[in-house]
Amino acid sequence: MWTQDFVRVLQGASKVAEQIARTQGPEVATKTQQFSKHASELSRLVPYFLNGDHNNVTPPSGDETPVTPEPAKPQQKNPEVLKHQVPIPKPETAKIQVPTESFKPRKPLKPSVKPLEPAVNSEEKTPETVEAPPRVWEEKHVPSSPLSRILGFGGLAAKLAVGTAAEIVRSGGKGGTYNALVSDSNVEKLAETLCTMRGAALKLGQMLSIQDEAMIPTKLAAALDRVRENAHVMPKDQLHHQLKTELGEDWRSNFQEFDDVPIAAASIGQVHRATLLNGDRVAIKIQYPGIAESIGSDLLNLKRLVTYTNILPRGLYIDEIIRVGKEELTAECDYLSEADNQERFNEFIQQSGMDGKYVVPRVYRELSTSRILTTQLISGVAVDKAVHLSQEVRNSIARRILQLTIHELFNWRFMQTDPNWSNFMYNASTDTVGLVDFGAAREYPKAFVDDYFNIVWAAANEDEKTLVDYSIKMHFLTGDESPGMMRAHIAAGMVVGEPFRSHEPFDFQKSRLTTRLGQHTGEFMHGRLTPPPQEVYSLHRKLAGAFLMCIKLRAVVPCRDVLEEVQRTYYS
Repeated sequence: MWTQDFVRVLQGASKVAEQIARTQGPEVATKTQQFSKHASELSRLVPYFLNGDHNNVTPPSGDETPVTPEPAKPQQKNPEVLKHQVPIPKPETAKIQVPTESFKPRKPLKPSVKPLEPAVNSEEKTPETVEAPPRVWEEKHVPSSPLSRILGFGGLAAKLAVGTAAEIVRSGGKGGTYNALVSDSNVEKLAETLCTMRGAALKLGQMLSIQDEAMIPTKLAAALDRVRENAHVMPKDQLHHQLKTELGEDWRSNFQEFDDVPIAAASIGQVHRATLLNGDRVAIKIQYPGIAESIGSDLLNLKRLVTYTNILPRGLYIDEIIRVGKEELTAECDYLSEADNQERFNEFIQQSGMDGKYVVPRVYRELSTSRILTTQLISGVAVDKAVHLSQEVRNSIARRILQLTIHELFNWRFMQTDPNWSNFMYNASTDTVGLVDFGAAREYPKAFVDDYFNIVWAAANEDEKTLVDYSIKMHFLTGDESPGMMRAHIAAGMVVGEPFRSHEPFDFQKSRLTTRLGQHTGEFMHGRLTPPPQEVYSLHRKLAGAFLMCIKLRAVVPCRDVLEEVQRTYYS
């Protein structure tokens, strides 16, 4: 019965608070016990549902939920969930660069240096040059203390519980508790909280956002996609504090100019433009405060939230996603390690004779620390902004992305695994693809890569037996799967191998690769007996991202020769 499911959701949210209370100090325990009490009070609505008296129950407002207190305002009390008579104001935020007439910020922040042109020597723009639209940023303090981050997750659990109650009352119970849990209002609350928390919370959202649409509810997938693209940014006081901490009180003395308005923001940091004393233009990536220290506790609280609410399907193996996410995020928080990755990647590009196709920015070691990374500022636009260029140019970009991906995995066994659009910058004036953000770069064991190539080559040649044999060897399968699951695995492999099957140009958009793969997702969710090897979480994220970029660019390119080049290396 749906009412029993609803009670389970409330009890699950309450368990999140109880688990946190057991492992934290007195102050946190008091706050989480208050939330547990609120969840119990919400469950009193259930008798009204059982009696069918939905019209006489006033649904709790999704907006009137506990607001996570900012660290700078400790005097604010955490409001009670059910006191709806007094509306709870939302925290003030600063807006930057108004995108539409309907959105008016209080104080637009103006950049202190001129905007970056989308191409080098912009006075000689070619017809192929694409102007990047202005970004819109929302400033919010990053919750950096353990208390503020714990309360952030507790507040999210409360918001989801209240939003679920409101949706059930509104719909009269139609659609069940799960649909109420992933309502428009709730997924927006989830996305907003992840954008505010950043760090591990945002990283998990980004990892989930690249899952197949059929594995994640459509509304939730859309919200997670927004999470992937639109993290909030630090206000100036927090930004400058980070710079002082890492570069010293006189950090400004290193620059002619420093732009307080970021040009990019992600899960663990944001990027700013600056000009050095010698005139070099640089990009400075600044890590959010408290992110590195909160990875473990953030992911533990997220695991509790998704486990107790069952918001995600079992077949996603959330434990594995969280474990891999923790490893990746811990590595990404070390910017000196990222600097090493970036310089190593540049060496591979140079040694392979591919420097005319790609640009890897120079690292400025003297202005880099474990929490700040300073690199050459390269010109260009994210590849998804190149969709209006000619077919010839789009094909060229897409083919280069595929070639790079194949070289990374099978030739270098060293891959930048984050396929975010903005990590690939096309410069029309130089006809090069700039490569940025190497925090997620990782190395793969030769034995793993060798076996994985055999799977890809088998899929490209429709060799079902070899595909299954190596899938079992690599533990994608156990060999005990149902016939339906086995057929789904083979069919999905054949779809992935399709671009490499013929020497003829492959039309990525018309192929409907993602839709056809999604047709097998239901079987994977119910028939999978083992989680895939840990290496493939990052690997498949990159491969899927490369295919999606080709689809976005509407590329029509031959692909088989790219794989054949690797095949000659393996079997020569």
